[in-house]
Amino acid sequence: MARLLQTIGHLLPYHLFAYGTLLGTQIYQTFVNTKLCFQYLPMREFLALQKRVFPVYFASQVGLVVLTAATYPPYSIFSLVNDLWSAGPLLVVLGTGGLNWVVYGPRTTTASFVRKAVHDAKEKQQSDQGDEVDEGKVQRADKAFKFNHAMSIHLNAISLVATVWYGFTLSSYLLGGV
Repeated sequence: MARLLQTIGHLLPYHLFAYGTLLGTQIYQTFVNTKLCFQYLPMREFLALQKRVFPVYFASQVGLVVLTAATYPPYSIFSLVNDLWSAGPLLVVLGTGGLNWVVYGPRTTTASFVRKAVHDAKEKQQSDQGDEVDEGKVQRADKAFKFNHAMSIHLNAISLVATVWYGFTLSSYLLGGV
């Protein structure tokens, strides 16, 4: 019982919970939630859902990496500063998650709605009048969406790799003794 009480007062269990939640959230959002929603929802509903889900996901990712760093044993961030092999991947996750949260997530969401509106207008115009549609506008909307979406996907992939990398540095630290 004394050992359990001693563990409760140590940062390690909270660190493991924070890291596990970070990795689990990334894996679930990347490989399960997004795929299923895209597969089973009509595009309009998918876009509306993603507009709400991704800001929360990216904010959670940033918050969880900060919590992971703050609970790094034995002395929080003060210990992490001395372990660059562990700090490096967490900084990568913080940077990529922050870019997705603040820059590429919102840009992708906006570009997806603009793209959908442009394509809907093109279809409506073609069916109503048979007039020529401004293909330049369609191409610009497609290009903006593809670029921002690709950036977001790549940043998320880099973040996931860095999170797994951190798991190995954490394991190395634990195997060496706390």
